[in-house]
Amino acid sequence: MDPTRRASDRPPIHLVTGAGSGIGWAVVQALAQAGHHVIGGARRDEDLARLAQLPRVTPLRLDLLDPAAPDAVLAVLHDGGFEALDGLVNNAGIGELGHLAAWRDDDMQRLFETNVFGLMRLTRALLPALLAARGRVVNVGSMGGSITQPLYGPYTMSKFALEAYSDCLRQECAPHGVHVAIVQPGAVATRIGASAGAANAARLRATPPPFDADALRVLQAFEATAAPDAPDSADAPESAIHRKPASPEAVAAVVLQALTEPQPQARYLTGTRWEGERVLRALTERLIDAATSPGQRLDREALLAWVEAAWRERFEGAGSGATGNPGDLVR
Repeated sequence: MDPTRRASDRPPIHLVTGAGSGIGWAVVQALAQAGHHVIGGARRDEDLARLAQLPRVTPLRLDLLDPAAPDAVLAVLHDGGFEALDGLVNNAGIGELGHLAAWRDDDMQRLFETNVFGLMRLTRALLPALLAARGRVVNVGSMGGSITQPLYGPYTMSKFALEAYSDCLRQECAPHGVHVAIVQPGAVATRIGASAGAANAARLRATPPPFDADALRVLQAFEATAAPDAPDSADAPESAIHRKPASPEAVAAVVLQALTEPQPQARYLTGTRWEGERVLRALTERLIDAATSPGQRLDREALLAWVEAAWRERFEGAGSGATGNPGDLVR
């Protein structure tokens, strides 16, 4: 069999990390229903048992903090007779919050080990199988890879790092037939927040002055929201306090789009319009800062012409009359 092509008599095979719940569970279900074979990585016994009930799904105990995690995946591929891997969905991650002054080094290291370094180790180990299949990598990032705010510093730092990793990996792998994309959800109705609840509460209580008063207010707000008699805020306008989380299934549909459409985008922003506009405003401010910096000094007309030329190149294939190369701006 030509190792660069998938045999027609076998279904595509994908690995999904963080597959036991939330987005990962929804992705596994959708892939299995479409007739694909899925290796579902999870840590909890109950999640592994649930994965085992799905057709065409091989559950695998997988913890990205374990340096041996890549070897476990390679062993499953070898034992199943799979020479290639058609898709890798890097979904596993943790999300915790707290003022920067309250974060300990070991907590920060654990966050980055899971959200960045463990993901990189796994992807590196699987690159030969992905290259053999001319497969795809989809990293589940966050809108927090483009914006940040108080309390979310370390988490968004890890997602900013994932943005750079995904962009570089995409450019390096594209000449060899492997597509890399990043999906950037906003708030999603998963258990990631509940899983971090105890760690968040402990960090907020340990916040040093002068940030401790703000941390106490945040902690009290969390406790009030979690109270059994908390008022229903479903009808409240969307804001930083009243988020409107997307369903895991909605995000999974975007992940499948990145895995299957003929010409996948580099990035997929998904969430509510309110959340997306926060990202667009932040990116616009960043663009204006860069364009008006001492090295560029573009005026309003020149910047608008640059953006218009980049838009035409992306969507109309038109040439550009603007100074510079707008293809470097949008690619």
